[in-house]
Amino acid sequence: MAGLDGNRKTRVSVYIDGFNLYHSTLQHTHPDCRWLNLWELSKRLINPKHEEITAVYYFSALTTWIPERAKKHLLYIHALRTVGVQDVLGKFNLRDRKCPLCKGRYQAHEEKKTDINIAITLLADAVTDQFDTALILSGDSDLAPVTTKLKQLCPGKKIGIIVPQNQSAMNLKQHADFFKKIQDRDLKKSLLPEQVTYNGKVITAPAGWLPKPEPEDGKTEST
Repeated sequence: MAGLDGNRKTRVSVYIDGFNLYHSTLQHTHPDCRWLNLWELSKRLINPKHEEITAVYYFSALTTWIPERAKKHLLYIHALRTVGVQDVLGKFNLRDRKCPLCKGRYQAHEEKKTDINIAITLLADAVTDQFDTALILSGDSDLAPVTTKLKQLCPGKKIGIIVPQNQSAMNLKQHADFFKKIQDRDLKKSLLPEQVTYNGKVITAPAGWLPKPEPEDGKTEST
């Protein structure tokens, strides 16, 4: 995509649905890419000759009732801050549910606010002219209405959908100017260093969040 004029590149802001990316792509298909550099991933999704990343947002929430998981997630959020990614956190609420088999009732945690946080941030950035193109990394059809509204409010802005692996995002793609699919190589080439420094403290990637080092020539891994 060419720049808007001969003097500057097209400004691209990226809006990442953290849980959608995690559950569709990282949890089971690529668990060793969980230490993912979202800014670097975003750069791989544009044409650097004509476009530049000006903002990357990561929308998620902490599982505070599972402290160890929340601790690892917070480490990741801090690591993302070191490369310029802005986190926007929602929360989990307890919701009453009914078991379809035994008909018993129970409570389960349900993530809230991610969709609305993405919508608010996206629309606010559009009407204040923070980008020329918005990339939405998600397969969640609930975001389709905000893409329609953005086009109504700011018809000159372009919307691209970045489709996570194992998702189709059909509804979102219908409301976008273009779409791209995340490839294996995009993930594997977009990893944070095993250790980063945040606020003067060294952060180390949790075990299993990065690929295992390749064995040296002539050596094999012990079993």
